[in-house]
Amino acid sequence: MQSPDQGPKGKRVPYKTQSMIPECISIIVMSTLQCMLPVCPAGAIRPKTPCEDARDAVPHGKVGAYIPTCDAAGQYTPEQCWGSTGYCWCVTSSGQNIPGTATPPGIGPIICSTQNGMIRPKTPCEIARENALKKVRPGVDVPTCDNDGQYKPEQCSGSTGYCWCVNSSGQKIPGTETPPGTARINCSTKWK
Repeated sequence: MQSPDQGPKGKRVPYKTQSMIPECISIIVMSTLQCMLPVCPAGAIRPKTPCEDARDAVPHGKVGAYIPTCDAAGQYTPEQCWGSTGYCWCVTSSGQNIPGTATPPGIGPIICSTQNGMIRPKTPCEIARENALKKVRPGVDVPTCDNDGQYKPEQCSGSTGYCWCVNSSGQKIPGTETPPGTARINCSTKWK
Protein backbone atom coordinates (compact mmCIF):
# COMPACT_ATOMS: atom_id res chain seq x y z
CA MET A 1 0.00 0.00 0.00
CA GLN A 2 1.23 3.48 -0.80
CA SER A 3 1.91 5.96 1.95
CA PRO A 4 -1.13 7.93 3.15
CA ASP A 5 -1.67 11.53 2.14
CA GLN A 6 -3.62 14.35 3.77
CA GLY A 7 -7.35 14.05 3.06
CA PRO A 8 -10.38 16.15 3.92
CA LYS A 9 -9.95 18.28 7.03
CA GLY A 10 -6.46 16.91 7.58
CA LYS A 11 -7.56 13.27 7.89
CA ARG A 12 -5.14 10.76 6.46
CA VAL A 13 -6.48 9.02 3.35
CA PRO A 14 -4.76 6.06 1.67
CA TYR A 15 -4.04 6.68 -2.04
CA LYS A 16 -5.11 3.18 -3.00
CA THR A 17 -8.63 3.61 -1.59
CA GLN A 18 -9.08 6.87 -3.48
CA SER A 19 -8.10 5.33 -6.81
CA MET A 20 -10.05 2.08 -6.34
CA ILE A 21 -13.36 3.75 -5.36
CA PRO A 22 -13.21 7.34 -6.60
CA GLU A 23 -16.67 8.26 -5.33
CA CYS A 24 -15.86 7.33 -1.74
CA ILE A 25 -13.12 8.30 0.65
CA SER A 26 -11.84 5.91 3.26
CA ILE A 27 -11.16 7.99 6.32
CA ILE A 28 -8.81 6.26 8.73
CA VAL A 29 -10.87 7.32 11.75
CA MET A 30 -12.95 4.20 12.58
CA SER A 31 -12.45 2.85 9.01
CA THR A 32 -15.72 4.41 7.81
CA LEU A 33 -16.44 4.88 4.12
CA GLN A 34 -18.21 8.14 3.38
CA CYS A 35 -19.93 8.38 0.03
CA MET A 36 -19.99 11.66 -1.87
CA LEU A 37 -22.72 10.53 -4.32
CA PRO A 38 -26.47 9.93 -3.83
CA VAL A 39 -26.02 6.19 -4.51
CA CYS A 40 -23.29 4.64 -2.40
CA PRO A 41 -21.48 1.35 -2.91
CA ALA A 42 -22.18 -1.36 -0.33
CA GLY A 43 -20.67 -0.51 3.03
CA ALA A 44 -20.41 3.22 2.33
CA ILE A 45 -22.29 5.79 4.40
CA ARG A 46 -23.48 8.97 2.71
CA PRO A 47 -22.84 12.19 4.60
CA LYS A 48 -25.78 13.85 6.34
CA THR A 49 -27.88 16.26 4.31
CA PRO A 50 -28.80 19.76 5.56
CA CYS A 51 -32.25 18.43 6.54
CA GLU A 52 -30.73 15.60 8.57
CA ASP A 53 -28.26 18.01 10.17
CA ALA A 54 -31.11 20.37 11.14
CA ARG A 55 -33.23 17.49 12.45
CA ASP A 56 -30.37 16.01 14.47
CA ALA A 57 -29.36 19.43 15.87
CA VAL A 58 -32.60 19.65 17.89
CA PRO A 59 -31.75 18.74 21.49
CA HIS A 60 -33.27 15.37 22.41
CA GLY A 61 -36.39 15.75 24.52
CA LYS A 62 -36.72 19.53 24.06
CA VAL A 63 -40.43 20.18 24.49
CA GLY A 64 -42.05 22.44 21.89
CA ALA A 65 -39.10 22.40 19.48
CA TYR A 66 -39.68 22.33 15.73
CA ILE A 67 -38.13 19.18 14.27
CA PRO A 68 -37.74 19.07 10.48
CA THR A 69 -38.90 15.92 8.67
CA CYS A 70 -36.67 14.42 5.99
CA ASP A 71 -37.43 11.80 3.33
CA ALA A 72 -35.41 8.59 2.78
CA ALA A 73 -32.92 10.51 0.59
CA GLY A 74 -32.40 13.08 3.35
CA GLN A 75 -34.27 15.91 1.61
CA TYR A 76 -36.93 18.01 3.34
CA THR A 77 -40.41 16.54 2.94
CA PRO A 78 -42.70 19.00 1.09
CA GLU A 79 -44.94 19.44 4.14
CA GLN A 80 -43.38 20.48 7.43
CA CYS A 81 -45.37 20.69 10.68
CA TRP A 82 -44.58 22.06 14.11
CA GLY A 83 -45.99 19.39 16.40
CA SER A 84 -46.45 21.58 19.47
CA THR A 85 -48.39 24.33 17.65
CA GLY A 86 -50.16 22.29 14.96
CA TYR A 87 -49.08 24.71 12.20
CA CYS A 88 -48.02 23.17 8.88
CA TRP A 89 -46.45 24.75 5.79
CA CYS A 90 -44.85 23.81 2.49
CA VAL A 91 -41.12 23.98 1.83
CA THR A 92 -38.79 23.54 -1.11
CA SER A 93 -36.45 20.54 -1.26
CA SER A 94 -33.82 22.74 0.41
CA GLY A 95 -36.17 23.54 3.30
CA GLN A 96 -37.08 27.11 2.33
CA ASN A 97 -40.56 28.14 3.46
CA ILE A 98 -42.99 28.75 0.59
CA PRO A 99 -44.87 31.98 1.40
CA GLY A 100 -48.65 31.74 1.69
CA THR A 101 -48.71 28.04 2.63
CA ALA A 102 -48.76 28.24 6.45
CA THR A 103 -51.90 26.59 7.80
CA PRO A 104 -53.07 26.79 11.42
CA PRO A 105 -54.42 23.77 13.27
CA GLY A 106 -57.99 22.71 12.51
CA ILE A 107 -57.89 23.74 8.86
CA GLY A 108 -57.31 20.25 7.53
CA PRO A 109 -54.34 18.87 5.66
CA ILE A 110 -52.44 21.07 3.25
CA ILE A 111 -51.39 19.68 -0.10
CA CYS A 112 -47.78 20.49 -0.84
CA SER A 113 -47.49 18.22 -3.83
CA THR A 114 -46.13 19.93 -6.89
CA GLN A 115 -47.71 20.33 -10.29
CA ASN A 116 -45.30 21.32 -13.04
CA GLY A 117 -42.85 22.32 -10.31
CA MET A 118 -45.29 24.79 -8.73
CA ILE A 119 -47.15 24.60 -5.44
CA ARG A 120 -50.67 25.98 -5.50
CA PRO A 121 -50.81 29.23 -3.54
CA LYS A 122 -53.59 29.76 -1.03
CA THR A 123 -56.88 30.91 -2.48
CA PRO A 124 -58.77 33.99 -1.25
CA CYS A 125 -61.13 31.67 0.68
CA GLU A 126 -58.24 29.89 2.41
CA ILE A 127 -56.59 33.21 3.29
CA ALA A 128 -59.88 34.63 4.65
CA ARG A 129 -60.40 31.45 6.70
CA GLU A 130 -56.87 31.57 8.10
CA ASN A 131 -57.27 35.25 9.05
CA ALA A 132 -60.67 34.63 10.68
CA LEU A 133 -59.25 31.77 12.76
CA LYS A 134 -56.58 34.11 14.13
CA LYS A 135 -59.36 36.30 15.61
CA VAL A 136 -60.57 34.25 18.54
CA ARG A 137 -63.73 36.08 19.58
CA PRO A 138 -67.50 35.57 19.29
CA GLY A 139 -69.22 36.73 16.13
CA VAL A 140 -66.31 36.17 13.75
CA ASP A 141 -67.55 34.35 10.67
CA VAL A 142 -65.10 31.69 9.48
CA PRO A 143 -65.51 30.96 5.77
CA THR A 144 -65.77 27.35 4.61
CA CYS A 145 -63.79 26.34 1.54
CA ASP A 146 -64.09 23.27 -0.68
CA ASN A 147 -61.21 20.88 -1.44
CA ASP A 148 -59.99 23.19 -4.22
CA GLY A 149 -59.90 26.15 -1.85
CA GLN A 150 -62.98 27.85 -3.33
CA TYR A 151 -65.83 29.28 -1.25
CA LYS A 152 -68.59 26.77 -0.62
CA PRO A 153 -71.90 28.21 -1.95
CA GLU A 154 -73.46 28.12 1.53
CA GLN A 155 -71.77 29.86 4.45
CA CYS A 156 -73.01 29.77 8.05
CA SER A 157 -72.20 31.64 11.25
CA GLY A 158 -71.18 29.37 14.08
CA SER A 159 -72.19 31.93 16.70
CA THR A 160 -75.64 32.98 15.36
CA GLY A 161 -76.70 29.93 13.34
CA TYR A 162 -77.65 32.10 10.35
CA CYS A 163 -76.73 30.77 6.90
CA TRP A 164 -76.51 32.57 3.54
CA CYS A 165 -75.38 32.03 -0.02
CA VAL A 166 -72.22 33.55 -1.45
CA ASN A 167 -70.91 34.07 -4.96
CA SER A 168 -67.61 32.61 -6.18
CA SER A 169 -65.68 35.47 -4.57
CA GLY A 170 -67.29 34.92 -1.17
CA GLN A 171 -69.65 37.91 -1.26
CA LYS A 172 -73.06 37.41 0.36
CA ILE A 173 -75.92 37.18 -2.15
CA PRO A 174 -78.67 39.56 -0.96
CA GLY A 175 -81.94 37.93 0.12
CA THR A 176 -80.43 34.50 0.86
CA GLU A 177 -79.89 34.77 4.62
CA THR A 178 -81.89 32.25 6.65
CA PRO A 179 -82.24 32.24 10.45
CA PRO A 180 -81.56 29.12 12.48
CA GLY A 181 -84.33 26.54 12.48
CA THR A 182 -85.79 27.59 9.11
CA ALA A 183 -85.52 25.86 5.73
CA ARG A 184 -82.32 26.78 3.96
CA ILE A 185 -82.14 28.13 0.44
CA ASN A 186 -80.49 25.88 -2.14
CA CYS A 187 -77.34 27.96 -2.68
CA SER A 188 -76.13 25.83 -5.59
CA THR A 189 -78.81 27.42 -7.79
CA LYS A 190 -77.83 30.94 -6.69
CA TRP A 191 -74.05 30.49 -6.99
CA LYS A 192 -72.34 32.69 -9.57
